[in-house]
Amino acid sequence: MKVGVIGCGKIAKSAHIPALLKIEGIEIAAVCDNNELEAKKAAKIFNIDRSYGDLTEMLEKEELDMVDICTPPQTHAPLSIQAMETGCHVLLEKPFASSVKEADKIITISKKSGAKLCVVHNYLFMPVVMKAKSVIEKGDIGDLLSMNVNFLDRQDVEFMNKNHWCHNLPGGRFGENIIHPLYLIDDFLDIIDVIAVQAKKIGNCDWVAIDELRVLLDTKNSMGTISLSTNAPKTENTVNIYGTKGVLHIDFELPGILFHKAKKNTFFYPVNDYISLSFRLLANAILALPKWVISKKYVQSGHYYIIQKFIESIRDEKEPPVTGEKAKKMMVFQEKIFDQIKDTV
Repeated sequence: MKVGVIGCGKIAKSAHIPALLKIEGIEIAAVCDNNELEAKKAAKIFNIDRSYGDLTEMLEKEELDMVDICTPPQTHAPLSIQAMETGCHVLLEKPFASSVKEADKIITISKKSGAKLCVVHNYLFMPVVMKAKSVIEKGDIGDLLSMNVNFLDRQDVEFMNKNHWCHNLPGGRFGENIIHPLYLIDDFLDIIDVIAVQAKKIGNCDWVAIDELRVLLDTKNSMGTISLSTNAPKTENTVNIYGTKGVLHIDFELPGILFHKAKKNTFFYPVNDYISLSFRLLANAILALPKWVISKKYVQSGHYYIIQKFIESIRDEKEPPVTGEKAKKMMVFQEKIFDQIKDTV
């Protein structure tokens, strides 16, 4: 299967291209970026034969089966539609698009052309999340009561870059990353509606309208909350899932899972192994030194697994792991959230 990668920035080089190179039967035929120098650099780094500065030229000269689009969401609609109209299956980085209207256009062309479409909701395919789902499916924490997702970050490179494309999205930096908490809560609890939204600006960065965001969601038989911040002293990306028999705590930075069972011991899952509470501090101390290595490995594996599953869906003529319709549902709630705050900031 011949693949063309569109967009040669950070996410392409750190996650998408390495994942594609590990999948059997895949050839990255070419890379493309409107900054042709960046395309050439990526091709050189990964030993890819051809690079382009124009998508039309790449589609004309290469016989591609699939394109992997790693560009800002404002470009997703025109790029994916052009690729699908030439017969290519499309993998899209999140967010799906810059609006629900654009998402509808992409889905329409996907159905009309017969090209498969998948959106990268990579956290769903991280080993810690898949482990948490297996614990829940076994009934270990009982009926689900609520879930909260915390993405608390320092002022990262993207946030501090006044010219970064994320600041042109509704919600700014949060418009780029709120999709992760949304699809996580939806996958576990099935979101029904947005109940309440509160946003504030606490920091002194004059190029952003908000740097703190809290969201309350109504879900099937339960509720969910999202906390986003760019003012945290350190990065904390965590999930708490509460059930009638216990609580699951997922830490994406470690990564690992803590399982608090009602009136019983707490168990620590460093992805696959079970370690009792008495060893938790020791485990944390051991893992602290190589933390960045472990974290990097498992964060990238989320991309690897979803890309692998999408390729399998093409080969086996099955439904993609994250369809356009599923991704559009998240876009609907994202628009509702930022529509509620745009008149208050």
